[in-house]
Amino acid sequence: MTMARSLRTPAWLPVAIVVALVGACSRTTTERAAGGPAPAAAAPADVSRQVDSPGRQTASRNQAGTDKAETTMNLPRKVGAWTRPEVPRTVTAAQIFDYMDGAGELYLGYRFDHLDVYDYPSPATGNILVELYWMKTSDDAFGLLSNDWGGEGVSLSADWGRAPRAAGAPPHRALYGAGLLRVWSDRLYARVLASNDTPASRQAVLDIGRAVVAGLPVVRPPAILAALPREAAPGLSLRQDRVWFLRSHLVLNAAYFLATDNILELDLSAEAVVAPYGSSPPIPGQKSSQLILVRYATADLAQRALARFRRGYLPESAKGAAAPDSASSAFTRIEDGWVGHRASDRTLVLVFECQSRQHAASLIDQVVRNLGKLEVSGDG
Repeated sequence: MTMARSLRTPAWLPVAIVVALVGACSRTTTERAAGGPAPAAAAPADVSRQVDSPGRQTASRNQAGTDKAETTMNLPRKVGAWTRPEVPRTVTAAQIFDYMDGAGELYLGYRFDHLDVYDYPSPATGNILVELYWMKTSDDAFGLLSNDWGGEGVSLSADWGRAPRAAGAPPHRALYGAGLLRVWSDRLYARVLASNDTPASRQAVLDIGRAVVAGLPVVRPPAILAALPREAAPGLSLRQDRVWFLRSHLVLNAAYFLATDNILELDLSAEAVVAPYGSSPPIPGQKSSQLILVRYATADLAQRALARFRRGYLPESAKGAAAPDSASSAFTRIEDGWVGHRASDRTLVLVFECQSRQHAASLIDQVVRNLGKLEVSGDG
């Protein structure tokens, strides 16, 4: 029996979400880099910042007595024709919507701590804007970079050549394009944007990037990425340039739209990966299979999410479930291919748009086996 998605929406909606988030952020940063009106200065941090060695991080306790990702960063005062002021502006989670109009949800969709903003003005050559997004964990900083793997991969540190890898992660830690450098380094996600893209500004942007990552630990990508198989079926391999790490259903909908509601019960305690599998190089007109892997804080949360997914996405299948356990693994044919799901302990594995039931089952089996290996090795 062929079932239709109950929550199907127009195909343009995921693109609209991406444009709304990334476009709003781009408008803000471009206006800032071009010398537009600056956001109001943030209130001073509760712990004073000190200029130390480049990339130096320090942990502190805030006024509430909880851990805070307090940082110091010794960026060069002058780079080529660009000179920055002494002290950066600090933007907290409560202030992020005052700083950027419409894109704050993207950063709050990860475990955001605070943002440091440096301006490098140059009346003759255009400005350079530096945004340092300090996250609670390195996985969150990686997740922000994974929202867009476009651009030229660049290396900012000799240590990166020896960096630990994960099977499902692209090799890049920094990407450059059209005057914008985006960097993941430990708990830091950085954006360095030149308003005018010239050879001189490119060199300055990369020099600033090297100063940003100097002294920061070189850590591995999120461990959950190691569960991604290299191949889903003969001729269908993992598209590493489309892998997303996320925690928020808004980011999920930008990566692969499921529903307007949060039918996978995602929150900041969860970690999720969206990974497409297709031909390499891509064949025009051939669609990719989609894998969504979510690891929840508890097995109960995973089961609750599965039940909500079945009710919202496959309501006819959910009605036919004789008992909760019988719904833990199932495969269903809908209008755009085979859908499969399996709950295993505190993880939920979902596949979409698969060419056959066998293809869907094989992909899920591989993921579950890889997750078991991670648990045994202690990397999970």
